[in-house]
Amino acid sequence: MSARKTILAAAVRDRVTYDLRPLRAPTAWTLWTAARALLASPWPRLRARGFGLLTRLHTGALSPAVDRLVVDVIRDAVAEERRGQDTGLRALCDRQIHDAVAAFRAGVNPDPKRLIGSRMLVVKAWRPGERGVLVVDYTYVFPLMAGLFDLAKVAERYLIVLEPSWSDSCTPEVLLFTRFEFPVLVQTVEPRDHELFEGLAGNCSFVRTQGNWWVDHRIMAPREGGVRDIDVIMVAGWASFKRHWRFFRVLADLKARGHRLKVALVGYRGDLSQADIEDEARHFGVRDQLELFERVPADQVSALLSRSKIHVLWSRREGANRAIIESMLAGVPVIVREGLSYGYRYPYINSQTGQFATEAGLGDAMLEMIADRDRYAPREWILANMSAEKATAILQDLVREQTYAKGETWTEGLVVKTSTLDTQRYWNPGDRARFAADYAFLESALLPSDRT
Repeated sequence: MSARKTILAAAVRDRVTYDLRPLRAPTAWTLWTAARALLASPWPRLRARGFGLLTRLHTGALSPAVDRLVVDVIRDAVAEERRGQDTGLRALCDRQIHDAVAAFRAGVNPDPKRLIGSRMLVVKAWRPGERGVLVVDYTYVFPLMAGLFDLAKVAERYLIVLEPSWSDSCTPEVLLFTRFEFPVLVQTVEPRDHELFEGLAGNCSFVRTQGNWWVDHRIMAPREGGVRDIDVIMVAGWASFKRHWRFFRVLADLKARGHRLKVALVGYRGDLSQADIEDEARHFGVRDQLELFERVPADQVSALLSRSKIHVLWSRREGANRAIIESMLAGVPVIVREGLSYGYRYPYINSQTGQFATEAGLGDAMLEMIADRDRYAPREWILANMSAEKATAILQDLVREQTYAKGETWTEGLVVKTSTLDTQRYWNPGDRARFAADYAFLESALLPSDRT
């Protein structure tokens, strides 16, 4: 497909998904009615489809009233499933687990042991009479863990902490954990998620951290004596939802006004390729302003950030975007689209770290921030308010509070970890040896067909 057709399709999809406000509530009620009809079906597969439609409705955030009804239905279904009734919710989650495991086994490296100590990281050891803590990051890993491991066995020793990589927790990947009696913590700062878990009133609760709190500020840091010769950097995968095309249109508008910005794009293949991104840039006549970098390691990303004046994130929906925090730690203020995800004005976008901008105002916002970037102090704000150490303390306080409430033993705290695109790591690499017995246990918790 030509760049022109791809951009047109993206623009139409953008408008239909987000901007047709008069149609949002009627669409929500229509889909709600359809979902209820499916839930009333005598066939389990149709009931599962009904719950799938409900989760997509909640994720779409078309109507607050419908969102509340969705939570009520799911809460009742969880209770009914625990009493042995087949509502269709379990079938939806089981299908998610089945599909995730099938895709994993068909992949390049289908060894489930590679998840242990990477995407599944122990941050507090288990001891007899004292529960450990296991952090599982990236949403795609949640159903894999449920399909490849004996979760009940794991939960006997560890409090499971989920670290979603996408916005909205009303998804099968998260909801599959509501079937259990053991407690599960979900990291999220989104008010919608807090309302969800409070509404479900079950075994899952939230902790006010998320995936972009765990950036290693020793790697993402300004370089001494560096020259900031890049006007704008965008660290974002080659994916449609990142909306590179919209950013390129703004660059073209600025170019027509006499402002030719030097831009660095850092990404990796998603549903688009680097060639697709370049074609979009050529369509707007700004390819010559760009330098693209694909799949570069973290230290090189840090070096590029240290050369950059500002960072732009122009998605309309995100998870816990790590790139903007990495930018801030490298001393780069950020511009984020007004209304990102569900419109929560994230406290880490403020007068010290950056600003929100509208579609019409992005170009002027970039020029203003480039000219006045010295007034920002993003690294200092992040280190004071949402470092990996701060996240560890918040999580530890909540876990310890729950431990004392249950009368359980507490003799040691959590170690600090960091998260990257490809793995989780210990702040102190030597900590890994402390958990050798824990990782041996997790290998033993693999289901029999996955131990070899």
